[in-house]
Amino acid sequence: MSATSSILDWTQIEADAERGIGISDAQALAIVRLSDPQDLERLWQVAQAVRREHKGNFVNTCGISNAKSGRCPEVCSFCSQSAHFTTDAPKYQLKDVETLRSEAKQAWENGVREFSLVASGRAMTNRKELDTMKAAVSAIREDTGMQTCASLGLMSKEHLAELKEAGMQAVHHNLETARSFHASIVSSHTYDEEVDTIKAARDLGMYTCSGGIFGMGESWAQRVELAMELRELNVDSVPLNFLNPRPGTPLEENRELSAEDCLKIIAIFRLVLPTKDLIVCGGRSVNLGERQTEIFRAGANGVMLGNYLTTAGREADEDLQMIEREGMVIRPPPHKPHPPSLRPTVRVEGTDSNGVA
Repeated sequence: MSATSSILDWTQIEADAERGIGISDAQALAIVRLSDPQDLERLWQVAQAVRREHKGNFVNTCGISNAKSGRCPEVCSFCSQSAHFTTDAPKYQLKDVETLRSEAKQAWENGVREFSLVASGRAMTNRKELDTMKAAVSAIREDTGMQTCASLGLMSKEHLAELKEAGMQAVHHNLETARSFHASIVSSHTYDEEVDTIKAARDLGMYTCSGGIFGMGESWAQRVELAMELRELNVDSVPLNFLNPRPGTPLEENRELSAEDCLKIIAIFRLVLPTKDLIVCGGRSVNLGERQTEIFRAGANGVMLGNYLTTAGREADEDLQMIEREGMVIRPPPHKPHPPSLRPTVRVEGTDSNGVA
């Protein structure tokens, strides 16, 4: 018996995961080494069983608006919105309340049940912008009942509390990558500053959404390290993004992920974080291609619909058909009004260089 097979007792792994106990870093690294088709089939079977145990056949669907784009002072090597790189990313100030409200309605009609407002910049501290964001969150909640979320950079607890009072339920803030690799990707702020934003949201009782981007040059050990760090932070949802390299950024030549790599990442995160929401987001079509139908089998229970930040997603109709073909059902929001038809009639305007959620 190989060292890899001896550490992967699938019966025990599945039993533990169904009780909410995640695998160890050693077991996760053993999964990385799997290559035999039978071993991989067993991995998919267990990951899917754990997903079904904790999430049933429900799919969390999220959508985003690029509420404020470009001219970002931060230096993040993957992002075309950084002012330090020469790219074709759009540049504009914060959209007004009615525009954001309209985009949210369109997303709702397209099957989105969680809507996130994403703004470029280090943090949203400008009073006028913050008041606009609060008004938009309130309007979206009133119109659709969707779970409202925002990704606004390194936010303080005080400003997050204001947004929560306005009706914002979730905070999205990616760690981007493992602590040991973070400084190689982000040079304008620290890993601990990222963590502090997540902890502030969690302390306020908000739904916390944090994940990363894969394919930026990190090792498999660092991908596992990120999973373990997210487990330690006890986040509620983990968006998994796969690098879609943007021209003009330092990572424009990075194309290192295979479809099987992406599926392994999903399965490892499902088994490390058995009870959490796993949402497949940016770079899905580019990196998974025809195998993106396998994301639920690998353990994901969520998907981003529509466009990303500065790259286009698939037509919403294609994703809705995929969800239906795979025997999945879109999870309704907790306080939904009369549900519209899920046949998409319009597309959500996209909003990160890399399609990062």
